[in-house]
Amino acid sequence: MKHDHPHFTLARTLWSAIADGDAEALRLLLAEDVAWRAVGENSLSGIYHGPDEVLDYLARIGEVADRFSSRLESIYTSDEGAVVIYHVSATRGGGSLETDFITRLTVKGGVVVEALTVPVESRENDEFWS
Repeated sequence: MKHDHPHFTLARTLWSAIADGDAEALRLLLAEDVAWRAVGENSLSGIYHGPDEVLDYLARIGEVADRFSSRLESIYTSDEGAVVIYHVSATRGGGSLETDFITRLTVKGGVVVEALTVPVESRENDEFWS
């Protein structure tokens, strides 16, 4: 993990913007034609196109959950982008979720052009968000 790599800085800044709910900062990190794919078979999974859809998707996570928190675990970089690993804790309607997620970010021109978010425990994640 190279902390001085520009994709590390971008991924860390993206993570902070999401955690802080800073839509303006987040918008600056997303390409106009960004595609963000949330893998799964639940109410939040799908492909979100453009910054507006991505921001709506991320906001909906907080609206649907009774309690939601995430903890950054690791960021790995390459010349193509970064991989972010984080742990999610959430409660919703009496149920709870504790799982890790992996998000692969593809970066071009200093912005995210594609994101792929995959839960480690896909069945539990789908049950929780369905």
